[in-house]
Amino acid sequence: MLHPVSLLIPLMILLPNLVFVRFPPTSPPARRTTNLFLNTCEAIGRFGIMVVPLFYSMRAERSYETISLIVMLAALLFYYSGWFMYLRSDRSYARLLAPMLGIPVPMAVFPCLYFFAASFVLHSILFFIFAAGFALGHITNSYRDSLLILK
Repeated sequence: MLHPVSLLIPLMILLPNLVFVRFPPTSPPARRTTNLFLNTCEAIGRFGIMVVPLFYSMRAERSYETISLIVMLAALLFYYSGWFMYLRSDRSYARLLAPMLGIPVPMAVFPCLYFFAASFVLHSILFFIFAAGFALGHITNSYRDSLLILK
């Protein structure tokens, strides 16, 4: 059975990325780090995060599911605030990598936290595995980029 409503989970993270397409950085990086293993982990994870929710229904009946929803909402709010700060600044690429509340590369950390919490709402170990692959690649690549750009 397919559950198209569950596709709201990846859609909520993808929506702000449309801002990036419409309002690209004024100072794109000259060079980004490349690592085939990390890029592959991120790409496979991203694919799974987009597809797997279609096969699982969201449920929030137990306390741990409610806590997961709260974590998802908090991570989403921090993620959206990062996009808001990017737009309010000079749209510097470095703004997307700058720490927030002492958290390095928050624009990579918060979506990953959101997806990990979503795996509990979806009751999907498969989604958790894809989220872990995505997190490994996305956070590590973003952190490496931040070391180059935020010198």
